[in-house]
Amino acid sequence: MIYGISIFLHPNRGFSFMKRFFRKLTAAAASLAVTATLAAGLPQQSLKASAASTYWKFDFGNGGTASGYTGVNASTGYNSSRGYGFSSGTSVADVGASGSGALSDAVQFKNAYATGNYTFCADVPNGLYQVSVWLGNTNRTSIGIEGMLQIVNMTGNGAYHTLQVPVTDGQLNISAFAGKEGYAYSISALEIKQISTQTHTNPTIWVCGDSTVCNYYPLDSSSQAGWAQMLPGFIDTTQWQVMNMAASGQWARGFMESGQFDVIEKNGQPGDIYVISIGINDTNAKNNTTEAQYEEIITDMAQRAMNKGMRVILVKQQGRNGDCQRNPLLSGRWYGAALDRVGAALNIEVVDLFNLWQDYCLTKTADEVSAMYLSDNLHPNRAGATVLAQFMADAINAGGTYTGPKGEIFTNGQKVLFRNVESGMYLSVEDGIAAQGTNVSQSSGDLPSDSNTWILKSTEAEDEYYIYSMLDGGSSYVMDVTEGKTENGTNIGIWTPNTSGAQIFKILKDGNYYHIATGVSKYRSYVGIWSGSHDEKANAIEWENDGTDNQKWAIEFPLDESSMPRLQGDLDGDSRLTAKDLTLAKRVNAASPYNQQQAADLNGDMQVTAEDIALLQSYLLGKDAAFADPKYAASEQRIVNGVHEETNTGYLYRDYLNLDNATTSNVTFSVNVPQTGNYLCSFHIANGSANDRDMTVSVSGSSDIWKQSFLTTGAWTTWEERALVLPLQEGFNTIKLQSNTAEGGPNFDYLKLTFTDEPIAEPYDPNEHYSGPVSENPVLYVAADSTAQSYRASYAPQQGWGYYLQDYLTSNVTVANHAIAGRSSKSFYDNGRLTAILDIIKPGDYLLVDFGINDGASTQPERYAPVCGNVDNPQTGSFEYYMTFYIKGAMDKGATPILMSPTLSIRNATQPFSAGYRNIDSACKMLASKYNIPYFDLGAAMANDFNKRDYNTVKSYYMGGYNGGTDYTHFTETGANVVAGIITQGLKNLNIDLSQYVK
Repeated sequence: MIYGISIFLHPNRGFSFMKRFFRKLTAAAASLAVTATLAAGLPQQSLKASAASTYWKFDFGNGGTASGYTGVNASTGYNSSRGYGFSSGTSVADVGASGSGALSDAVQFKNAYATGNYTFCADVPNGLYQVSVWLGNTNRTSIGIEGMLQIVNMTGNGAYHTLQVPVTDGQLNISAFAGKEGYAYSISALEIKQISTQTHTNPTIWVCGDSTVCNYYPLDSSSQAGWAQMLPGFIDTTQWQVMNMAASGQWARGFMESGQFDVIEKNGQPGDIYVISIGINDTNAKNNTTEAQYEEIITDMAQRAMNKGMRVILVKQQGRNGDCQRNPLLSGRWYGAALDRVGAALNIEVVDLFNLWQDYCLTKTADEVSAMYLSDNLHPNRAGATVLAQFMADAINAGGTYTGPKGEIFTNGQKVLFRNVESGMYLSVEDGIAAQGTNVSQSSGDLPSDSNTWILKSTEAEDEYYIYSMLDGGSSYVMDVTEGKTENGTNIGIWTPNTSGAQIFKILKDGNYYHIATGVSKYRSYVGIWSGSHDEKANAIEWENDGTDNQKWAIEFPLDESSMPRLQGDLDGDSRLTAKDLTLAKRVNAASPYNQQQAADLNGDMQVTAEDIALLQSYLLGKDAAFADPKYAASEQRIVNGVHEETNTGYLYRDYLNLDNATTSNVTFSVNVPQTGNYLCSFHIANGSANDRDMTVSVSGSSDIWKQSFLTTGAWTTWEERALVLPLQEGFNTIKLQSNTAEGGPNFDYLKLTFTDEPIAEPYDPNEHYSGPVSENPVLYVAADSTAQSYRASYAPQQGWGYYLQDYLTSNVTVANHAIAGRSSKSFYDNGRLTAILDIIKPGDYLLVDFGINDGASTQPERYAPVCGNVDNPQTGSFEYYMTFYIKGAMDKGATPILMSPTLSIRNATQPFSAGYRNIDSACKMLASKYNIPYFDLGAAMANDFNKRDYNTVKSYYMGGYNGGTDYTHFTETGANVVAGIITQGLKNLNIDLSQYVK
C-alpha cells in the first residue's frame, strides 16, 4: 500500500485554542437565587425555581418587588460586587404596566439597540440558559440578548417569550428596543435559569421569514399567526426548540441587514435546521430586489448556515386566497424558481409549500379556504397557519429522535487516511501498538501504514461508521471514545468492537474538509488534536465544535502500487527525475505495469520509444526538452460496466474503452499532477450515434459535478477531443465520468491534461436546462467564453461581463448567460451549449455571440476553428462554418443573432491600446453583412474607451492588475462591469429593437 489520492491539500495554519472565561459569583450576586414561589399574576409559563446559583428572577420597575424576585429599578447600575444592573450609559426610566405582581411595573429602555452596549447585565456562570422575558405596556418591542437581536417584534402588553441562550463570557446582557418606532419598549420581568453547563443551544430549528411565518402574541391565542409560531405543536419539543426570527414586512436583504441572521450564524450548531421561508416582500417594488439579487442573498445565507453544519431547507411560500380558483392554476409565486436554482446548486432541500397548500385548498370550498385567511387574502389566520405548520413539520421531519446531521456516504470497507488540517499530521494508533486502550494520536509519517490507515465499515445507518484500525488484520480494533463520555477533552483510543455508541462516527463535510463527529455526543462533538498541537504523538480528543482547523480533516485514499499514476519521467516514484529514472525507462516495454508505461511516455504518442528515452536524457543533461502533456489511457482506468475494444480504427492507444449502454456505466481516471491548479481535461472520444451521450464529471469525490456533452463525431471511427477545465490538487486525483443516458457514454481513447490559467466552468445546475422559455419577455442569450462567464463568489474578484449585463437593461428584457470558460465557436457547439439555447429560444429573443479568443488554438483540436475568409461557402471546421450554426439556428427560431468581436486583451500592451483579433472582426462583419444581422466591434470600442482612462486604472480592470500576474484577458468585478456598460451602450447604438431596453 502506498500514498493515495490526496483530495484536499494545503491546510491553513495558525490555530489558536479558544479561551474560556468564568466569572465567579460574589456572595452578593449569589443572594439573587430564590425559592420556588411564583409572583402573583405571572402567566403559567413562568419557570419554577431551582437550586441556588442557577436560577435568577428580576422584577423591573419601582412599583414594588414581587415575592421571590430581585427588584431592579432605573437607578440600579451595574457593579461587580452586586453582580447585576444596567451598564454605564444605559438610559432607562421606571414606568407602570397593566399587569399584576411582577408585571405591574416595568423599566423602559430609551437608547438601547440589539448590538449596543446599553443593556441590563447579570453575572452568571458560562453555560446554557432558559431566558424568559415579560414585557410591560408596548405596541411592538424587540429584544436583544448577548449583543444580537433574538426576539423579534413582541406585541401587546405583558407579552411573554422564552428561549435558550448560551453564555460564554460570564455575563448575560439583555435590552429592549424599538420593534416599531415611536412607541415605548420596556421589560417587566426577567427569569434566567441555567439548564446546562454546555455553551451552545440544544438542537434548534431556526426560521427566517416574513409576516406569514413570524410570531404573534400572545403566542398561544393570537387570532393571526405565522406557521413557525404554530410549529412547536407538531414537533417533539423535548428534543428541539424553535427559534423563529421571522418578522412582519421582512425581505431577504432586510433579514440580513437588520441583524436577524446574526444569532443564527453565531449560535447555530451542526445538526440544527435552518428554514428559509422568505420572498413575498422581495417581489415588492419598494424593496428594490431583483430575482437575481434575491437568489444571491438566499445563496449567501444558506451557504453560511451550511458552513456551520446546519441542514438548510428552502421554502417556496404559499400563495394568496383565490389562487386555487384560477384557471389555469399557478405553479408558484414569490421568486420560487430562484429557490429551485439555489437548492439545486447547493444540493439542499426545497419545500414546495405553494403547491402543498394549493393542493390542500383544492380539496376545500372557496368559503372554507377564505376561512383560513385574513381579510387581506394574503395572510393565513391561526387556522391556516396551523395547517401550514403541519405541512412544514412533515417536510422538516425533525421527529422526536435526533439522529444528527447527514454524514457523507462512503463505500463500505473504504480505506482512508485522515490528515489534520491544522498540523498536517495523520491520525494514527500511537506507536502502532495493537492493544485495547492504545491512544489515537497524530504522526508525521505520510506513507500509508497499518497504524495510520483506517477502514470505514457501515453500521445499520447508511451514514454512520465504525472506524477500524488496519492493525492486526483490520478487524480487531476500532476507534473508541473513552468510556463513552461526552465531556470536552475525552480521549480517543482503540478498543475491541462492541457496537456501542462510543464506537460510532459520522464523517461530516465542511467545505473542502471533513469532521469526524462522535455518536455519543449526538454528533455535536468532533475528533481533534489536544490544544491544536503540532507535536508528534499529540493525543486525539473529543471536543464540541469549536470552528477551528484542528477539528478538520482531509481524507486521502490509499492505492495499490500497480494502479498509482506517476509524474512524467518519475519511474521510481520519488518525485525527482534522476539517472535512476532513465535506467528504469529503458526497461519499460508493453508488458510493464501501466503506470510505468504512462510515466515513460514523454512525447505523448502513448508508446514508449527511443524518442521518449532521448527526451528524458536531454532533460537530465540540462538541454531544452519539452515533455508533451500527459495522456492517460481510458482502458487502463477503473471501469464499471464497460469493455476493452479494438473494433473501430482511429484511436491512439493499443485499445479503447466502450462503456455499456446504461446509466450505470462509468469510468474513473486516476491522475497525478505536479501542482495545484486548473487543468484543461481533453477526452479523446468517438460517438457514432446521432445523440449527445453526455456524462457527469466529478473530481476526487467532490460534491461539485460538471455535465459534459459528447455530441456525435459522425462515425465510430472518427475521434475528436472534447474538453473542460477542472480543478486538480497537487498529487493524486480521480476524475469520474458517469453516464447520464441509456446509451451510456461515448467510446474513450485517452484523457490529456494541460495546465491552464483558464477558470473552471460552473458546476452543473440542473435548473439551467430549461424545458420552456426563460421569460415571456424578450430574452438576451449570451453564447461566449470565460470573459463573459458568471463566476461564483469564491472566484472573487474575477467576474465576467455577462454577469453584469442585466444591470444595464430594463426589466423588460431578461439576460440568460450561457457563457462558459474555455469555449470556442467550435467547442461551444460541439459540447451542446448552443443546442441548449436553441431548444428554448423563442421569437423576439436575441442571441449575443462572442467567440474568437480560443478559436485560434491550433494545438488544441477540441477548440480550433481558424478563420477561412469565406462566408458564402465556409470551409468545414472553420470559424465561419461554426458561426453559421449560431446565426441560422437563432433566425430559424425567429430570434435575432448579434455578433461581437472578442474583448480587448492588454497583455504586454501600452496606451494607446489597439484592438486585436482583427481576422475575427473581419469574419464577423462579413457574416453580419451576408445575413443582414447586427454586429458590434467590442474590441475596438473597448480600446477607444480605455484609451481615455488612466493606464493603471485600466490595468486594475484585469486579473493581472489585481494579483500581479500575466492575465490581462480576464476581468475583475470592476472591469467586467465596465465592459458590460460598453457592450450595452454598443447595443443601444445599433438601433435595433433591443436598444430600447438599454437604460
